[in-house]
Amino acid sequence: MTNARFALLLDRHGPALGRWPEAERAAAGALLARSAEARAQLEAALALDARLRRELAQPDPAAVARLQAGIARRIARAPLPARPGPLPRLLALLRPAAPAGWGALAAMATCALWLSLSPPRTAPEDPFGPLQNLPLAGDAF
Repeated sequence: MTNARFALLLDRHGPALGRWPEAERAAAGALLARSAEARAQLEAALALDARLRRELAQPDPAAVARLQAGIARRIARAPLPARPGPLPRLLALLRPAAPAGWGALAAMATCALWLSLSPPRTAPEDPFGPLQNLPLAGDAF
């Protein structure tokens, strides 16, 4: 690991080496053992981290409690969703039966009804029957 890579990882993961990925942590430990520049970068990052923790304003516990209570009141006042009636529940149960949509199911039902109600057809006569009556060349007229 180089000092530039160490500085990049220090910016990315912070000065707590315990939060670094395992492979990077081992390489950083080896670099810290042999490089004074890396140790100086780590000390500067630790000092900056401590200063930020010290100087950042912490939220007022009373304000946090008021915010949580306001959110809880708003959730308690929110109306519950209406319970679905029998038709939406029936449609929800039938939804897996119509994967292509309700139009396809209606088309299938219409075709089934049409085929079941139409009268049965008799087998047609010989389709070449009318051709047998045509005069051919060589036949007497």
